Amino acid sequence: MRLLVVYVIGVVLLSSIDVTYEWLSPLKDRGAATPTEWYAIVGLRSGVMMLANREPPGPAEGLSLDVHGPAFFPFPFYAGAGPEGGGIFLTVWFIGLILWVAHSLLRLPRRRGLHGDNRT
Repeated sequence: MRLLVVYVIGVVLLSSIDVTYEWLSPLKDRGAATPTEWYAIVGLRSGVMMLANREPPGPAEGLSLDVHGPAFFPFPFYAGAGPEGGGIFLTVWFIGLILWVAHSLLRLPRRRGLHGDNRT
């Protein structure tokens, strides 16, 4: 139960912090004389680990940090693409849930051994 409380606190905290890095990553087109402006983004934003890209407008933000209220992205993972950008997104709550389940399953045999519930 203590691990569940730590999990929930961690998810809420990580859903309240944005740490992203954005940079200009021009696309080279064989037919065009100048490369197409394109921005790449990596980091944690609104509780989602992301690797994404987008079209302009606006300059690349570089390293950005922000603190806000918790945000909840309902899908555990998402990969999408479109004409203006795309990305791969993996939510913090899903990563935490996988770690919590793995930890619980690894501790299960040890608990059975301590309580004398060995079944052969």
